[in-house]
Amino acid sequence: MDTLPQLCVAILVLLILSAFFSASEMALTSVSRTRMQASSEEYPFMTGLIDWAYDERNKVISTILIGNNLVNVVASSVATAIAVILFKQHGVWAAVFVMSVLIIVFGEVLPKCLAMAKGYVILLFALPLLRFCSVIFVPFTIMMTYSSSILSRVTGIDFSMRDSYVTRDEIGQVMKIGEASGALEENERQMIDGVIAFDDIRVSEIMVPRTEMHVLESHLTVDDALQFIEKMGDSRIPVYSQTPDHIDGVVLVKDLLYAFSQGKKDCSLVEVMRQPLFIPETMYVPQLFKLMQKKHMHMALVIDEYGGTAGLVTMEDLLEEIVGEIQDEYDDKEEKSIVEQPDGTYKAVGNVSLDELNDVIGSNFQNGDVDSLGGFILDSIGNFPSEGDSVSVGDWIFEISEMGEHRINQVIIRRKEG
Repeated sequence: MDTLPQLCVAILVLLILSAFFSASEMALTSVSRTRMQASSEEYPFMTGLIDWAYDERNKVISTILIGNNLVNVVASSVATAIAVILFKQHGVWAAVFVMSVLIIVFGEVLPKCLAMAKGYVILLFALPLLRFCSVIFVPFTIMMTYSSSILSRVTGIDFSMRDSYVTRDEIGQVMKIGEASGALEENERQMIDGVIAFDDIRVSEIMVPRTEMHVLESHLTVDDALQFIEKMGDSRIPVYSQTPDHIDGVVLVKDLLYAFSQGKKDCSLVEVMRQPLFIPETMYVPQLFKLMQKKHMHMALVIDEYGGTAGLVTMEDLLEEIVGEIQDEYDDKEEKSIVEQPDGTYKAVGNVSLDELNDVIGSNFQNGDVDSLGGFILDSIGNFPSEGDSVSVGDWIFEISEMGEHRINQVIIRRKEG
């Protein structure tokens, strides 16, 4: 009986160790590497341990499992010895019952719940001791690593525990949750969404189409160009010969003003225009952004697969994909692309993108062949409509309220009743 208090103390210590290993396991699997690496600035002395924990996660998990199982087995053995002393032949069953409850509640459930709530703090505390245990358990970890390697080859399953970094979809979900909780403003969330989607956008999706480009003929003079710019408000305008498919250059307002100040108001635009930047319409936006930075140019002419002019893109167009619409003194005069009417309908311009339309009215229109609302309607109808014609797509009705020359200028959109 003299040994009974010592055995009870041993049981208590072993249960604490069991709780420690269980909490460490939950903390390691629940706390992201990025969260732990962020703590390296606050606790630089922990950097090596943090890197070890995630770079050699298999060994760390093996150390935790070995330690947890060892202390649980020893605790059960000690408990059996105590139970035999107290209950004689019924001691084994008493030990099984009591230790099952103690290990499940105090060695597993409670420490893991605590680790889910305070995993970051627990992991910082646990890493030094886990590192020490990994040295003691080297023979066991080698056996486990070798066994898992053999099992992996036999079954064809990869048992390696690679750290899963945050994906784009997960970042998007985090941003939505942050906005809903008030941690992020809507414009901040939209900006981050723009950065995430930036890599997947092609030039053809954001360019100003050829039909909407402001262009000047090469035979015009500096004075003609300045008058045109005064009316249109552009700072850069392409110059063409014969047709807009043959862009010869780009004129800048500052070059025109300098030529005008030098008394050259009647000279041809050919004398003041600059070499344009031509790009294919299949180019991705990040590639164009880097190219424009390298070339120190703010405008690029988009060429289609047949060598004709498809449209143009400016640096402002690229930035708007991240920060949203940039309004200047000329944009203020322009109408919004989509406007909700008092009767619940929407008035939209024909060149509004399907993505913007979906965001505003809550629809899910998609078409791999076209990007704009006008193109979507033309594809749905199959020919050129007339003003007043309408087409039904899903739960929505599109009524053409204004037609231009072979293009849809304005559309009234309403949801079907019922």
